[in-house]
Amino acid sequence: MSTTKSDSRTADKFVARLPDGLRAEIEAIANGSDRSMNAVFVQAVRQYTDGQKRQQLLLDALANAATSSMHIDDRVQMAANARRYEWLRDRQIIEDPDTDILVMAGDIYFTGAELDKTIDDAMRLARLEELHPCEQ
Repeated sequence: MSTTKSDSRTADKFVARLPDGLRAEIEAIANGSDRSMNAVFVQAVRQYTDGQKRQQLLLDALANAATSSMHIDDRVQMAANARRYEWLRDRQIIEDPDTDILVMAGDIYFTGAELDKTIDDAMRLARLEELHPCEQ
């Protein structure tokens, strides 16, 4: 079993000016954990840089979530629209075509799956016309 030890003479070095009292804190932590001051300092710097990376990942995730989130009023409106559509789509009996609310094309009224298909087709056609407008 071989262990690799780094040679402190060839390792990168960085001279830091520490505020009053910080050296004593590092020394106390090092003595209390039976480690070198350098090991304590390196661990603290690594924890800081790892925290910065995690913080940036979280901020990026939040930024993505915030840009794709929908305002609560939009969600309420969307739910209300869905309920209205389901009510219109799922009605079983049309009692009076002159007074009931109907979805019609010409003399034909649509309900259920037929209404879904007709709306889907109309939406696809509108999107195609938007992407490829006809010149007249």
